[in-house]
Amino acid sequence: MSLQPKPVYDAMDALLGGVNATYFIFHALAIATVGLADVMVQQAVTASEIARRRKIITAVVAGLIVFVQALLFFGSDWHLTNNISQSFIAEWSYTAYAATTWVTIAFFSISVLSASVADLRAQTRSATRVALIILSLGCLCILAYTINSLIGATQTTLDPTFVLPDWRESVQKFVLLLAPLSMGVGLGLTAAVDALAAAKKNFRDRVLLWQITPLWQRLLADNPELSIERKLSPRQLLTVRNPGVHLYRRHVEIRDSLLLRSGQTVTADELVIIDRAEARTQARTTTLAGVAK
Repeated sequence: MSLQPKPVYDAMDALLGGVNATYFIFHALAIATVGLADVMVQQAVTASEIARRRKIITAVVAGLIVFVQALLFFGSDWHLTNNISQSFIAEWSYTAYAATTWVTIAFFSISVLSASVADLRAQTRSATRVALIILSLGCLCILAYTINSLIGATQTTLDPTFVLPDWRESVQKFVLLLAPLSMGVGLGLTAAVDALAAAKKNFRDRVLLWQITPLWQRLLADNPELSIERKLSPRQLLTVRNPGVHLYRRHVEIRDSLLLRSGQTVTADELVIIDRAEARTQARTTTLAGVAK
C-alpha cells in the first residue's frame, strides 16, 4: 500500500521507465502478501502437514497468478493510460487483469473469515473473541470491496459510459476505510491487551522493588555473601527489565536473612512490604508452575 500515494507512485514509476510498471508491482505485491498472510493463518488453525502442503500450493498458485498478470498487463496498450489507478478501463483484458487481484483478495478474506469463525467457537478469552469478531468484520469489508470492484469493472467493459452510482461509490469508500482499521485492530487487539497487562504487572513489581530495596540493603549489609542479587542504582531500579525477577530474589534473601539472624528488627511498615512482596512472588511462582504443567 506504500506505493499508492500519488507522489510515491509517480517517483517510483519514473525510475521504472514511466510505463505504469509500479501499478503492476502493486498488484503483484498484493498477490504475494495475500499468499503469505494465508499461509500464516492456515498454519495457526490447521495441522502441520496440511499447512505444509497448503504453503506449496499457495506459492505455486501465487506464481501462476502473477505470471498471468504480467501477460495481461504488458501485452496490452491500456497499461500506458494516465491515472490508470483512478478508474476502471473499458477493456476485457484490464477487467481480467484486475479481477485476478480482486478474486485473490476475496479468497483471502473468505479464508481468514472462515478461520476466524472456526477459532471463535474454540476461544474462551474475551479479548481474543472480540479481536476475532473485529477481524471478521474487516474480512467482510474486503469481500464487499472486491465484489463491488469486480461488478463495476465488468459493467464499465460492457458499457464504456457507465458511471458507478453514488451509493456504491460511498460503500466503496466506507469499506476501504473500515477494512484496514478492522484488520489492524483485529490482528493487534490481543497483543495490545497482553502488553497492557504486562506493563501493569511490571509497574506494580517495580513499585514493590523500589519499596523493598532499602530493607534488603540494610539486612544484607553485614552478610553480603548471602546475596546473589546484583546491586542496582536508583536509576536502574526504574529502568531494569523484568523487575519481578529482582523483586523475587530480594524477597527470598530478606526471608533467608531473617531466618538466619532472628535478632534483626523489622518495622510494621516493612512487614507490610514483605507480605505484599510475598503475595506478588507467590502469584508469580504459581503462574510459572501452571505454565510448566
